[in-house]
Amino acid sequence: MKRSEMPLRKRLQYIWDYYKVPMAAGAVILYIILYTGWRYLTRQDLVLYGAVVNVGISEEIREQFEEFPRSEAFARNVSEPSARSAVSLSENLFLLSDADSEYHAYVYASRLKILAAIEAGKLDLVIGDAQAMDAFAGQGFLLPLEGLFEEKEIQSRLREGTVILEDNHLDVLLDESIPYEAVTKTELTAIDLTGLEGFVPLAGDSRIYLGIIANSERRDAALAFAESLFQVP
Repeated sequence: MKRSEMPLRKRLQYIWDYYKVPMAAGAVILYIILYTGWRYLTRQDLVLYGAVVNVGISEEIREQFEEFPRSEAFARNVSEPSARSAVSLSENLFLLSDADSEYHAYVYASRLKILAAIEAGKLDLVIGDAQAMDAFAGQGFLLPLEGLFEEKEIQSRLREGTVILEDNHLDVLLDESIPYEAVTKTELTAIDLTGLEGFVPLAGDSRIYLGIIANSERRDAALAFAESLFQVP
């Protein structure tokens, strides 16, 4: 029986039996082409990674983050704005020592996420309360800010943090009888944002700060965003 004389069901079965391998290969190739094209058309160039720790932010601040790649501050200090430029913002992160806090259950996951982001070079600035900033500064994660800002208001808001140069915490973990010792220094590691609208402390600490991550590869963008918080729209 000729193929053209076969019933539709048998004709489809014939095509499947003899051409299923090339059809499957063609489907895979088509999927790869379509997926690659979709990724290219929807990809974003992330120009700034931020994190908010122990603090809540208003919708206005969230929008300021989102619109930063198209702002005058970005164009003036970093580069020309691009339609693909975007910001990554991580919220609902908590670093707390109070075991009774309602947010304490999130501390372990938050710590892992923050450490992974810093290790991968995907964290540029952090906004947090005093406890959070002490944790960042204590591990040497914050960039010293002295001399990096020309704005007088920002200069007046720079605050010191204690930076641990070296300590024996590994020895203490192995033997609790060993007293903890550390070599520290103080640096201007944070900008006091207290009083600016749009920031809400969540863990009881009333003061809010911004710090720049020391290993940031987008330092100019982080500094420009910090300056933009103090510019009148």
